[in-house]
Amino acid sequence: MISEIIQVIGFKYIVKDAETSEIYENTYGHKPIEFMTGQNQILPALENEILKIPVGEERKVYLEQPYGPYDTNAIINVPRSQVGNISLEKNMILYAKGPHGETIQVTVLDFDDQTVQIDHNHPMAGKNLIFKTKVVKIRPATQEELSHGHLHTDEHSCGCGSGCGCH
Repeated sequence: MISEIIQVIGFKYIVKDAETSEIYENTYGHKPIEFMTGQNQILPALENEILKIPVGEERKVYLEQPYGPYDTNAIINVPRSQVGNISLEKNMILYAKGPHGETIQVTVLDFDDQTVQIDHNHPMAGKNLIFKTKVVKIRPATQEELSHGHLHTDEHSCGCGSGCGCH
């Protein structure tokens, strides 16, 4: 039986709305984004396409609603006191604790003195996206990365900062 080799892939991308061409993110001009294959560290559909791109090559990848459909049931009203004493703005991104202790991103849709309307949908939910993607490096994951389940960089002993508990 041949075991799959887990690789670390570094890539740059521009992601835009397929219908409006609005650019949501652009990592060109920054350090490449790196991920370990097969570890669900990026969108699975994007990873499948990136695996087909040779180092140095750039391709456009079309993904149909990779963040799922927009769910109107994910819009809820919460008491203003629940978000603390921060100065709110419409379309502001807030971070909250999810049901399993994970950090989730929500968007402020509207608010008054009593209530805040928040949207739990991912900001790109319901959108078809085009990724202009360039793979800049591929290498095998190290034994240390494999045993810890995340990347280790030159700047830190691990890619999650000095307090990750993997030392």
